[in-house]
Amino acid sequence: MDIKTLLDNLHDELSCSVCMCPFTDPKQLPCLHSFCLHCLNRIQRTRGVRGKITCPECRRQFQISGSGNPSELPTNFRINSLLDVLAIKECSTVNVKCRNCEKRSAQTLYCFQCCSFWCEECIVGHDIIRENKDHRTLSLKDFQDQDIKAVLERPAFCQKKHHEDKQLELFCKDCKVAICNTCAVTLHEGHGKMPLQEATDARKTQISSMTKSLKDKVLEKQKEVEQFNQKSIAFQTKVAEVKSQVQSFVDQIIAIIKTRKQDVFDVIDNQAKKSLESLSQKKDEVDKQVKLIELAIEQIETLLKRSFSTEILGFSETFDSILQEQSTQENRDTECIPRFSFTKSEKLINLLSMSEGIGNVEFVFIETEAQQSGAKGKESTSKVISGNKKENNRDNPLETQVQTRRFRSVLSFGQKGESVGMLKGPWGMAVNDQDEIAVTEFWNHRVSVFSSDGTHLRSFGRKGLNNGEFQCPEGIAFDSLGNIVVADCLNHRVQVFDRNGNFLSKFREQGNGNNKLKYPLGLSINCDGDIIVADRGNKLIKIFSSSGEYLRKFGGAGSLVSPFHCIQHGQYFIVSDVGDHFVKVFNLEGNFRFKFGKQGNKDGEFNEPFCLSVNKEGLLMVCDAGNHRVQVFELSGKVVSKFGSEGSERGEFKCPVSAANLSDGRIVVCDMNNNRIQVFDQL
Repeated sequence: MDIKTLLDNLHDELSCSVCMCPFTDPKQLPCLHSFCLHCLNRIQRTRGVRGKITCPECRRQFQISGSGNPSELPTNFRINSLLDVLAIKECSTVNVKCRNCEKRSAQTLYCFQCCSFWCEECIVGHDIIRENKDHRTLSLKDFQDQDIKAVLERPAFCQKKHHEDKQLELFCKDCKVAICNTCAVTLHEGHGKMPLQEATDARKTQISSMTKSLKDKVLEKQKEVEQFNQKSIAFQTKVAEVKSQVQSFVDQIIAIIKTRKQDVFDVIDNQAKKSLESLSQKKDEVDKQVKLIELAIEQIETLLKRSFSTEILGFSETFDSILQEQSTQENRDTECIPRFSFTKSEKLINLLSMSEGIGNVEFVFIETEAQQSGAKGKESTSKVISGNKKENNRDNPLETQVQTRRFRSVLSFGQKGESVGMLKGPWGMAVNDQDEIAVTEFWNHRVSVFSSDGTHLRSFGRKGLNNGEFQCPEGIAFDSLGNIVVADCLNHRVQVFDRNGNFLSKFREQGNGNNKLKYPLGLSINCDGDIIVADRGNKLIKIFSSSGEYLRKFGGAGSLVSPFHCIQHGQYFIVSDVGDHFVKVFNLEGNFRFKFGKQGNKDGEFNEPFCLSVNKEGLLMVCDAGNHRVQVFELSGKVVSKFGSEGSERGEFKCPVSAANLSDGRIVVCDMNNNRIQVFDQL
């Protein structure tokens, strides 16, 4: 790093991440994270475990050698050098303390051999000492870049009491520590020793060799990861192929059944036609008989009306003949229609109900040696899985055993309102290194920040179009500098604030160009510090640099329907597409790889998937807003757990929008329509 860049970033390097103040007596943990000694002492007192310390950054626990006091930890000499550089840089505005009289003055000099500051009065005494005649001193106002470099390269001094002015010049082979000459003849007498620079060079060579080996190992592991990625893609392709085969087979069965159905229908229709023709013929014959009888009745009644008694008696035989003829007409059988019924094929039903179902799926597993990465398998075994749903799910690798009640609500805070500390439409959420929880309030048009125990810390923003104002803020994230980045949805822009809520910058206005946004929703930041924005109105994911410069995009119509949130994890972008009810996965080039989920309320299905996050276990958490739950997936899309249901009680949700992780592994969920934040612990 050049001197100019170093000077520009001094405050960032010299701020303790615990107290957020410049370092005082910086001590370095084995994980290479550094903190103020007083901060480490406070942490150890709080935890109550003497001799052990937990790193506030990476949460790893270490044993402190010697007395077990944090003061025994090694001093970070680089930070001490940088603190001197900071004092030199700011000498015109902040007075510097003299090593001798401890008075502060802007007219101060620096001794490169004593590695300390001297005021104008005390430097006179310094210079008259014979041992100091070859010391180089320089006024702070005269410092140049090469002088700053000389300060950074100053030697390290012993930390033992009364040895503070002795340089570390030797390395004790027995104790494996750097020592001064006085320590060599007192505390390390009889121990093997060697010059410090020689020991450093030897250690550098050893570390370089180890680093090269680790780099080779990383390359090897990256190749292994790529092999897994390729196998995952090939496996998903094979799954789709096998499902296509099953679908084709089922379609074939359905076609055969439909043909058989039509055969039965044809038989029914033919018989029905014959029966109906016979019925119609007999009906016509009966109609004729009715007409003949009616005609005979009419003739008889006519004769009765116009004839005399003698005539009626004379026509007796005629009457008898007519009546006799009609009375002998036979009645037709009206039961000539056959009775229809269908006898189902019990044999076919039994066949389809058997354990084999419609067919079998065979899985062949290759067992590999534990040391072999991508090597040939030593043995292959196969497993036949029936397509029958009644089979035991534990024997089926395609069936997921969803584990419920793996999370419990341990804290809930917030209530509906507009006052400071209250919430109205909490939407996006982010957690920083100090476990501060920043929340965007959709209806209050502001950002509120809480501690992990729910204590309100600060709020900023109000409704408006000016810098620092919002119209329905949604996505939010912390960048590597601790700044707060907010998607200002209805203002079609992204705004950046410092951790205290002071406006820093903004970028993009409404539009559909590469460098414009239209209703930005979810927002995240990748490991490179780039800002990833779900540009919902343009159906795109857009990526900007930390300064707001447009970098690239992917998605668009046909690929994304209504992107809600996007995160980068490893070599993939993961997008929640709320309009399609899918979670979609793209590679770093923006090419679509696969998707999972569909609309529904079953395990693995979604009703408007909102924000995404990856927990401490590397599992993907999806806020399934419409189903009022959070679902947990492996990154391949396999659902492994879920928690939450609709309601207002603890552990229940009404439209969970976003989730984030605290440093201790607890999960924080933004419960939008309950106007609260819930914290969950994993059981």
